[in-house]
Amino acid sequence: MRSRVALPSYPATVSLSAGAPLARVVDEFVAELDEIESIFAMCRGHRSVHGLGFRYRPTEDGCLVSIWDAWTRFLRRLVLTSASGVVQGLSGATYGPVVPRTESQALLFLNQNRKGQNFRIINGEPKWSHALCLVDIANTLGVPNGSTIISATTASFITLGPISIPSPLEEIRVCRNFIAHKNDPNLRDVAAYSPNSFVDFQTHLRQQRSGVETFSEWAEAMVTLSESAAQ
Repeated sequence: MRSRVALPSYPATVSLSAGAPLARVVDEFVAELDEIESIFAMCRGHRSVHGLGFRYRPTEDGCLVSIWDAWTRFLRRLVLTSASGVVQGLSGATYGPVVPRTESQALLFLNQNRKGQNFRIINGEPKWSHALCLVDIANTLGVPNGSTIISATTASFITLGPISIPSPLEEIRVCRNFIAHKNDPNLRDVAAYSPNSFVDFQTHLRQQRSGVETFSEWAEAMVTLSESAAQ
């Protein structure tokens, strides 16, 4: 688990030429991940619950749902911030949409232009975490750094220091789906990610990968993906 650091301070206003810093979006996402990961680390051995043939730990389930929710909200904020005006990426590059839109204007524009797109609007929002939807969302809004965001979020492999690992996003989504809908088919989908060593869902989250627990590796991968997406 990463050592937690204080968030840097940002100016209340940013000059238009410099662009609003996407670093703020990344830093606040990483801080949220750190808090979730620290809770996951402390809930080892918490009581499990038996329901409908499955034993599960509500605290662990909540942590996994929370990192997926945090990732979805990160993508939402990254895209909508990029659509709102000139922004500055982590690389120092600046981007500006042809037509700047506030959050409410951007959501309305997506709703008005959803015909023929991969995204649907449910309760006023598209599905931010779905790759095909994200492509169409970025293109519809004319987000100039859309290709950077898409390239990062659809990467097959992620470099974590000296090692390269497969992107865990689909596995996390599958695990989140099992938590929301506990049944045998969804558990088999989870087990497919570790067919030779799968014991149960709790063990799956805590088995060692790259020298750390799976959950921690996922958090590290999400940090790397968020930084790549905000370049």
